[in-house]
Amino acid sequence: MAEAKQSLNVFVTGGAEGVGLAAVRALMRRGHKVVATACDAEGALAVRLAGALPVYPDLSRASEVLSNLELAKADAVVHAGPQFYGGLPHASLDYVPYTDQLVSFTAAVIQAAKAHRVHRFVSLSFGYLYEAAHGAAKEGDRDARDSDYAPMLEAETILRDSGLDGFIIRSGYIYGGNSDPTAALAKSIKKSRTLPSGAKSASWIHEDDLAAAIVSLLEAESNVAGVETINAADDAPRSPDEFVGAMCDALGLSAPGFAGDGFLAVLRQKTFRDKLLEREIVINSDALRHRFAWHPGHSKFESGLEATALTWRMKDAVDADDFYNDYQDKAAEAIASFVYDAVLPEPVPEAETSAPAPAGASAEPAPAKAAAPPSSDGPTPWNEDDAKREERRRKALERKAKRAARQSGGS
Repeated sequence: MAEAKQSLNVFVTGGAEGVGLAAVRALMRRGHKVVATACDAEGALAVRLAGALPVYPDLSRASEVLSNLELAKADAVVHAGPQFYGGLPHASLDYVPYTDQLVSFTAAVIQAAKAHRVHRFVSLSFGYLYEAAHGAAKEGDRDARDSDYAPMLEAETILRDSGLDGFIIRSGYIYGGNSDPTAALAKSIKKSRTLPSGAKSASWIHEDDLAAAIVSLLEAESNVAGVETINAADDAPRSPDEFVGAMCDALGLSAPGFAGDGFLAVLRQKTFRDKLLEREIVINSDALRHRFAWHPGHSKFESGLEATALTWRMKDAVDADDFYNDYQDKAAEAIASFVYDAVLPEPVPEAETSAPAPAGASAEPAPAKAAAPPSSDGPTPWNEDDAKREERRRKALERKAKRAARQSGGS
């Protein structure tokens, strides 16, 4: 991707995880200014460490979103909030309670974007909204006719009818190191749980590659009239079962078992997950490649899953290092600030407690009184000299300074 020619002020919904967080990082690397939404303190910390400003609007209230757009002086909006519906097909999530939220959030964000007159709007959507057909689905192909997909299609319709200029990205199944569905699948594999099976081909995309596509669409110099749908996926459609096998290889684990159709399977109603796993969902992303010079960094999910596993290992290592250093620093600070102020009882005079010595008995020397311990800076041996204590204090301060420098470098 070429150098960014103009810095943009970008507002990102869902910016604390998954594609949203990957987009925040990609935009910051390109020199743009980013304000991103978060739901809690942990998410706000992730946004802040990426270099962006976290905010906490109620996305169902257009007035709150508008206030944050004005705060950000937003030129563009990335609506990554719908990513919840674009994770892995294995997820046993009940999407139904959240479908109204998807529509209301999208409507409020669009209303605020229109009021603020943003120049470009990019929203996430999903390749499974295309009707199953022979070959890869292209932009403009017929949409699926199923009530489970209706809320996603309604959210797209609201955007198309908004009068804004921008793109709807219909992507393959999204995975990556910041994706909760990906982490949930890895957890199930580690616990050797039986997984639902899916043998038909599907398209996939790593969250970093989808973030790069978002940046390409925001920076595109060509004029966009209205809202256009564009597809994004990697180069190798594969089945969900093959995805699970590749994840096991990346984690160094043996493949778990897959659940077949049980005797009572025909009696129960199919879930959203069942429908996704039963369908062939392959999309064609040639338009994104040819028009916007985009190409996936992970052309196959094997390399993307290796990168995902590496992200998790690095995060675990950093967390462990931070815990160790934090423990050492706090322990050293506690020792340095500790004051030995215990009051020893006054010794009782010997004359009051000792019986008179019998006549003719040889006088024995009185036992020497134990000297009170010297003042100490902490629970260290009393014979430890000042030089050793100062050396311990110096090392603690050095560790603290290194940790502070590392945190400031990551922000």
